[in-house]
Amino acid sequence: MADTLLLHFNPALNAATWALVNDSGELTSMLTQGELSQATALASSHRCVVLLDNTLVHINSVQLPVSNRQKLLRAIPYALEDQLADDVEEFHFVAGKADANNSTPVAGIRKDTLQSVLDTLAAHAIKPDTILPDALCLAGTTQQWAILLNKNVADIQISAFNGAEYDRELASLIIETSLQNDTLPTPEKILLFCTEEDNPEDIRKVIPDDIELVQIKYNQHPLVVYCGQYKNAMPLNLLQGDFKPKSKTTVQWKRWRLAASLAAFWLVLNLSVTAYQYQQLDASNNEMQTEIIKLYKSSFPESRKIVNPRVQMEQKLNQLKTGVSGEAGSLLGILADAASALSKDTNITLQSIDYRNNRVDINLTSNNLGAIQTLNNNLNQVGTLKSEIISSTSDKNAVKGSLRLQKAGA
Repeated sequence: MADTLLLHFNPALNAATWALVNDSGELTSMLTQGELSQATALASSHRCVVLLDNTLVHINSVQLPVSNRQKLLRAIPYALEDQLADDVEEFHFVAGKADANNSTPVAGIRKDTLQSVLDTLAAHAIKPDTILPDALCLAGTTQQWAILLNKNVADIQISAFNGAEYDRELASLIIETSLQNDTLPTPEKILLFCTEEDNPEDIRKVIPDDIELVQIKYNQHPLVVYCGQYKNAMPLNLLQGDFKPKSKTTVQWKRWRLAASLAAFWLVLNLSVTAYQYQQLDASNNEMQTEIIKLYKSSFPESRKIVNPRVQMEQKLNQLKTGVSGEAGSLLGILADAASALSKDTNITLQSIDYRNNRVDINLTSNNLGAIQTLNNNLNQVGTLKSEIISSTSDKNAVKGSLRLQKAGA
């Protein structure tokens, strides 16, 4: 995993110290102290965690009968109202997870202070992913307290989420008072971090002999101590809620949201139009199918079962086409043999032709009955045909008759 830029920042002194740290909490570069602009290059290529001077942060804990996190965050300001000098509405609060005693750790900072810190960092192109109170970046637990002496101040951490910065002169008094506080568990060990210049004799005097005191020397800057423990303070990362960093994905999405919305609108519109056209085509297809069935029934009234009228009609037409080759009893075969006789008499008009069971019934009209009889005789003289008059009627103006033709010998 890539190294993290760990940057300690004190806005009051406008002082910054930074170094790269690996995932195990080990420094992988030299400590650097200087202007924020000098850290810009590293910040552009590494994840950045800022350790903020604890004097700007109010650390506390609350016990509230609320399990819903959003409701808890809304209740915290009013639970701490009496402990803050400023209006709680001006504060930004974050909360960790409740412990076994239903005590929830809380960190609060003035909104304008946090925004000012972010603006100062942004002016140097530094966009932190996390901001933590530095006093929580020691090794303090309920069984192991941690004290860090740094010139005229002292960080005291008596549990994972209970730490604060005090004047160095008050350090021994604070520790003695805390050890005598019956509401606090007595630690088994106290870690005391100090430089060569620090004289912690006053602190050693107030620590009972039954509590192990481990004095650890460090040089340069407390960042060499914070780097190994800062991850323990992550639950109280100040960049939550309204101050949560906007990811590049979120920024890009906002930039393209309008275009994406328009694209989605046109997609929905296109799908709607396509669906409408499909419905129209489907309705038209159903109408056409109905017309095909009607046409098929009128053309082939003897058919009873219609499954696929298009295919069935093609089959019927193919059957009719075979008459061209002279197949016995075919419609075209019979008509081809009768064509000469039918065309001779101009006094006869064909009305309809009905073909079934290899026989052709011709319905015709004439101006006299004799013409129909003559036609019948002429057809019988064709050697391949047999013709008979199956009906004839006459009225004042015309004679109607029907002839039945079939292949001779059929």
